[in-house]
Amino acid sequence: MADLPRVTRFLSRSGIRVYRLSVETFPSHINQIYLILDGALSTLLDVGSGTDQSIEDLTRCVETVRDEFGESIRLEQIQHVVISHSHIDHFGYVPFFRARTDAIIYVHELDAGVLNNFEERLQLTGTNLRVFLERTGLPSGPRRELEEMYRLSKHFYKSIEIDRTLNEGDRIINGYVVHHVPGHCPGQICLEVDNLLFTADHVLSRITPHQSPGSITPFCGLDLYLHSLQKIRGVSGISLVLPGHEAEILDLQNRIDEIRRHHEKRLDQVLQICGEPKNLVEISKSLFGSRGGYTRLLALLEAGAHVEYLFQHAALGISHQDAKDQGDQPVVYYQTHLDGTS
Repeated sequence: MADLPRVTRFLSRSGIRVYRLSVETFPSHINQIYLILDGALSTLLDVGSGTDQSIEDLTRCVETVRDEFGESIRLEQIQHVVISHSHIDHFGYVPFFRARTDAIIYVHELDAGVLNNFEERLQLTGTNLRVFLERTGLPSGPRRELEEMYRLSKHFYKSIEIDRTLNEGDRIINGYVVHHVPGHCPGQICLEVDNLLFTADHVLSRITPHQSPGSITPFCGLDLYLHSLQKIRGVSGISLVLPGHEAEILDLQNRIDEIRRHHEKRLDQVLQICGEPKNLVEISKSLFGSRGGYTRLLALLEAGAHVEYLFQHAALGISHQDAKDQGDQPVVYYQTHLDGTS
């Protein structure tokens, strides 16, 4: 499974019991789902992808909470389900809770449309992704392969009705505070429970959360993400951070500073790469080397988010190349503004 135990117990300052459930949502991809037991209240923060392995892992983890920790809880008894953001590894199993439990399901209003109208949102994002890929300089064959990979991992989810949408500052369930932190995902939230902060994908202990351009999905992008980082850095009274992947974080401010430095370094790399006109395929290869399969798409999106940020801040401009590019959308070449002007 992973280096972390399958189930780990945490206790908040006021005695709220929290169980971290390590679930393999896709092959070699581990999510941390959290079971929050607060007196008679039971809450599940995220539910996994809904793949067979993810369902099996989640079921076994809850059995462990019951058998080894002595908690009287079953998945069918969960009262509240909070979805941290609308990426499939975090919400794919929601239909089970809609159909098989009386749980109230919460998600931020900017992500509610994904769960309510999944097929429509997938089509819209797919169109934006196609335009993005055509502008990268990627040949048509590999472009179609990446588009198909993007759709393939999402085919098993069907739209459901959500009970309650969330907004910044909402207090839910037993006073848990919602912090809206867009950037990695439009409706990404962190949830403050007593002295614990659940950061989902916003702040992770080892890797930096994946970035994608706002041109593909509104309310995404590096600029928003960095603002959201600074916002969550100012939350006081937190002694333990529990992310959606990897291990817990003991020093939130220091970890946020590390993430910011990582992105600053990458932005500087892009500026150096674009001393001469480069398209996104060339920039991505310089940053990450040659990639295959789905990681090739992730590398292009990550590079695209950093290029978009620099272009928004007038540090990169578009170089006018000869009209030799193929496709419905012209391939875009970026070049550093040496004088810092557009």
